[in-house]
Amino acid sequence: MRVAALTCLLTLAGGTGALAAPPQPALLTTLERPDEPTTLEQAEPQRLVAVITKEQAISPLDYEPVDLVTWPGTDFAVRAEVHDQLELLFAAAEDEGLGLRVISGYRSHDTQAGTYGWWLRHNGRASADATSARPGHSEHQTGLAVDVDSTSGECYLDQCFGDTDEGRWVARQAHAFGFVVSYPEGARDTTGYAYEPWHLRYVGPQVAADMHARGIALLQDYASVPASSVRLGEALGSRG
Repeated sequence: MRVAALTCLLTLAGGTGALAAPPQPALLTTLERPDEPTTLEQAEPQRLVAVITKEQAISPLDYEPVDLVTWPGTDFAVRAEVHDQLELLFAAAEDEGLGLRVISGYRSHDTQAGTYGWWLRHNGRASADATSARPGHSEHQTGLAVDVDSTSGECYLDQCFGDTDEGRWVARQAHAFGFVVSYPEGARDTTGYAYEPWHLRYVGPQVAADMHARGIALLQDYASVPASSVRLGEALGSRG
């Protein structure tokens, strides 16, 4: 995939400046960036790194992935490659004595409309907009986003998840498996969302590793012009 081709396919959302990721300790699980892109990195790079924000909707609005796979023991689905990478992430956490579970995955446009409507009715527009995406503006509709929790459930959909052993481990290690935390602490002015340490977005192992190496926390900062062509081209192997 050439840099120019990838850039013209990307939907960009600009930021006022890159939010630096905090220094992280060494990886517990060493996963080198693969020599060859994954299936999604090869076939759908524009979808994999498409920026979806309060202002920028998914395209088309009724998009639905064709390769959804249900997470075992739940009714939640994610795209097939996300499922496989999440299995690796969970297994690595288990090796460290930590238990993780999936608590949300793909949501259709109609399902997201219901979710946003519930928040709107019960909490008002300001709270709804800080907590839930409007239909067509949710990363969950891509099938690339997943909400995780500890198996204890002590901080279910609560910011205290970030202070648990599992939450801290996910924050440190998610990039090694192709995931980023979409709404990190301190980024509300940019994302418009409150801190959600449980919400992971799959961007692929190469982009996630590059974002981590460059200290860039937000996908919209990583994909912002003018550096996006070089960054994305290098991360996805466009070297010649």
